[in-house]
Amino acid sequence: MAEQSEHVSPATDDSTANQDADSIRLCLVVADPELITELLNHPEGEPRDRYALTALRVGILCLKQAEGRLDAETIRHEGERLLTELTHALDEHRNDVFNKVSSSLQEYFDPKDGRLSERIERLISKDGELERFMQEHLGSQDSLLVKTLTTYLGETSPIMRMIAPENPEGFLNALSKNVDQLLASSRETILAEFSLDSDQSALSRLVKRVEAAQGDVAKEFSLDNEQSALARMRRELLDILKQHKREADEFRAAVSERLATIAARREEAMRSTRHGEDYEEQVKHFVASECQKAGDICEDTSNATGMIKNSKVGDLVVELGPECLASGARIVVEAKESASYTLSKALDELEVARKNRAASVGLFVFSSLSAPPELEPMKRYGADIVVVWDPEDPQTDVFLRAGLSVARAICVQEAVSRRQEEIDLEPTERAIRAIEKLSNGLAEINTWSETIRSNSNKIIDRVRVMSDELSRQVSVLDEQVQGLKSELASRGE
Repeated sequence: MAEQSEHVSPATDDSTANQDADSIRLCLVVADPELITELLNHPEGEPRDRYALTALRVGILCLKQAEGRLDAETIRHEGERLLTELTHALDEHRNDVFNKVSSSLQEYFDPKDGRLSERIERLISKDGELERFMQEHLGSQDSLLVKTLTTYLGETSPIMRMIAPENPEGFLNALSKNVDQLLASSRETILAEFSLDSDQSALSRLVKRVEAAQGDVAKEFSLDNEQSALARMRRELLDILKQHKREADEFRAAVSERLATIAARREEAMRSTRHGEDYEEQVKHFVASECQKAGDICEDTSNATGMIKNSKVGDLVVELGPECLASGARIVVEAKESASYTLSKALDELEVARKNRAASVGLFVFSSLSAPPELEPMKRYGADIVVVWDPEDPQTDVFLRAGLSVARAICVQEAVSRRQEEIDLEPTERAIRAIEKLSNGLAEINTWSETIRSNSNKIIDRVRVMSDELSRQVSVLDEQVQGLKSELASRGE
């Protein structure tokens, strides 16, 4: 039969409501037959109440032991009780010793009938009273102190029995069982969280989230879903490609229109009777502008005779300025827009022009409309340089500008050679060769321009790269010339 009990808390006694009070009052109704039988075996009143309180205390302690907890309060109370009893015993023993010592002292030190010497001898002699007393209370294994301590703290004491490992109901075994139960419960909880059998475990929830995330990623990289990231990227790329194609078509159309305009202008210029004179004027303007930047002097000699009687060969004469290392050196420039001029004829005319104008270097400028097809954009032939220049095409300005720089460098080389200075001219030669090579590479543009619709981007990139490199080499050449100037100046020339 199950136990039934009713707990009634008194409403009139306020002290029972405080859990920290020294005592509480309980009104219990016992309905368990076994408990009723045991309680009826004790007389009604204080005996029965004391028995019930003892049974309640034992039951509570057993419940705490079954739950794996140690009744710290019980241990503290028992310890205090043991200390109280030990203190009481020690006090009694102290009082007893004090009385005995006082009686003995009175007997021995009494001024009337005390026997001090005899008593001292008897007291301190071997096997005397003092020695026997100490042995009785403190010395041997059967002393009162040892017995007292053994009683309360020995191997058979309640405290040692409670903490003994071999006691199945002791504190250590209860603690060990409680720890084992807690570890087993924690292990089962952890294993349950990493089990796929339970839908609520941490691992199952993680797998579900991973599968959901995988599904979301797959949707974002699917072209079947119009709203996926991959589909949006595809649409954006197609729009960009369409935009690029539209811009490329517009660029090709603009380039074709520009080329058609240039071709029309060239045809018109070729039909004009003054096209050759116009080209020479454009060359003069360009060379004069470059000479002004470099600090050189440009002179139009197309209508003046030179050193050769009645000879006007040599359209322009460039005299290097005072800041140049080869100050006073002269460069003669010939410009022709005529299909009758070949490379051989141009070099012959430059030789005459150099003699007629007392120049060290000759520069022949061909028009791209009338230049021989096999002619390279810029080429050096000893003391002469031949370039191809189109005033309508800014990209060819670098050829004429490079030709002028190479002509100045040749003048500087000759000036240094005349002064018999042992100066390393190899960097200058390398710069001149690099300029020639880059100028030859730009000739490919003429071929690519015929297929402008398929090679427009290639033309633009190649022209930009080679033009930048050609300009850089021209700058290197100018720096070398300035370096030679500084070297000669430092040597006192």
